[in-house]
Amino acid sequence: MLRFVGALSILVLLAFVAVLYVLRPEQVAPLSLVFPILTIVFITSCSTVVAFVAVKAYSRERLLSVLFLGCGAIVFGYTSLFAAVLLGTEGQEFSATVLAIGAGVSGAFHLLCACLTFTGGRPKLGGARLASLWMSLAVLSVALIVVVGASGALPAFYVDGSGTTPLDRVVLGAAAATFATSSGVIFVVFSSSRSAVLYWYSLALAATAVGLVGVAVSNGDMTALPMRAGWATLYLGGVLLVTSVLSAERPGATPSGRESESA
Repeated sequence: MLRFVGALSILVLLAFVAVLYVLRPEQVAPLSLVFPILTIVFITSCSTVVAFVAVKAYSRERLLSVLFLGCGAIVFGYTSLFAAVLLGTEGQEFSATVLAIGAGVSGAFHLLCACLTFTGGRPKLGGARLASLWMSLAVLSVALIVVVGASGALPAFYVDGSGTTPLDRVVLGAAAATFATSSGVIFVVFSSSRSAVLYWYSLALAATAVGLVGVAVSNGDMTALPMRAGWATLYLGGVLLVTSVLSAERPGATPSGRESESA
C-alpha cells in the first residue's frame, strides 16, 4: 500500500503541475524565509544523509554505483541550497543558473548510477581513498557551479522583466529528461529484483524530474503556483531518496544489478 501511495503521489503532482501550467492561476504571496528553510530540511539535509549512507554502503559493498548516487545527491542538495538561500542577495539570475546546472550535473551522476545498476555492476577495487576522491569531486563541482553562477560568465539563464531564457529551459529540460531516464532504468531493474531500495530510488528520481519540469514551465516566477508545485515535488524527491538509502542500510541490501538481485 505504501509503495502504491508513493507512486500515486508523483502522478498526482505531475497532473497538478500540468493543470497549473495550463490554467495560469494568480500569483501567491512570496514565501520569504520559508523557501530556504524548506529547501534545507527536505533537500539539503536529505542529500547529506544520502551521501553519508552511500559512502558507508560503498565501504561495505565496493560498488561504484552507490558512490555516484552519493555524488548526485551532494551536487543537487547543495546547489539547491545556494539557489534558495542566496536568491535574495544574488538575484534570480544566479539562482536560476545554479539550480539548472546543478540539476544537470546531478542528473548525470544519477544516470551513471542507474546504468551501472542495470548492467549488474560487480564490486570494484577501491576504498576510502576512492570514496574521498569522488565526494571531493562532487563538492568541487558545487563550488565551481556557484562561482560560475556568481561571476555572470555564462549566457543569461534569467532576464529581469521577461523571465527565464530558452537556455535555462533547455538545461532544466535536459536535466529532467536525465532524471526521468534514470528512474526508468532503475525501475526496469526493480521489476526483476523487487528490491525496496530500487523502488524508492526510482520514485525519488521520477519526483525530481517532475519537480524540474514544474520549475522549467514557471518562467522563473517564484510566486507562481507551478514554481511552488515544482519545488514541493523536489522536496518529495528528497524524502523518497532518504527512504531508499535507509532501506539499503540493512546488511546485504544494497542492490548491485539485475543478475545479483535475481540470484
